[in-house]
Amino acid sequence: IQGDLEHIYVYSLFQDQEGFLWFGNDLGLSRYQPLCTTYTTEDGLGHNSIRAMLQDRQGDLWIATFGGGVTRYDGKSFTTFTTDDGLGGNDVRSIFQDRDGVVWIGTVNGGVSRYDGKTLTTFTTDDGLASNGVLSIIQDREGDLWFATSGGGACRYDGKAFTTFTQADGLTHNYAFSLMQDPDGAIWIRTFVPWGHAGGVSGSWG
Repeated sequence: IQGDLEHIYVYSLFQDQEGFLWFGNDLGLSRYQPLCTTYTTEDGLGHNSIRAMLQDRQGDLWIATFGGGVTRYDGKSFTTFTTDDGLGGNDVRSIFQDRDGVVWIGTVNGGVSRYDGKTLTTFTTDDGLASNGVLSIIQDREGDLWFATSGGGACRYDGKAFTTFTQADGLTHNYAFSLMQDPDGAIWIRTFVPWGHAGGVSGSWG
């Protein structure tokens, strides 16, 4: 897109329910419709550095920022959640809404926080989480949550306890970037690949 977004490194790209495109970068949040409108901290954004986005069931946009926690935008105003509100960390890397409508927020070094619409609850390695850096979150067919972590492998949460999968279980590397579940129910995990080495994807855990 020529104009405001030219020569800008985009970290996150998202299309909302109305078809608008949203771009997250280090200069704020931009919406393309087809002209570009950019929102920054001056408009209420928690931080101008954007890493991920999610639109929830109510149509609100959740924006993961690097340094300013997570911001919710209802189309009119911004509401930001930080460590002052109970968020695990202000550097947010991933965000996901589960089938019950709960929003899960993965931080760079503060674990994963669960927001039920009223309160924030944070899980860390003290609770059994594989690593306090959570880079990606999915939910499988059975309703279990999976977390790709930085240095701790992949982690499954059944609502009661965490189960961790590492290189000792066949993972190619303990630095996991992303996850997906295929049509057969297998979980695939993308991991770090050292320069000059093969691999990088591990599966399957059903």
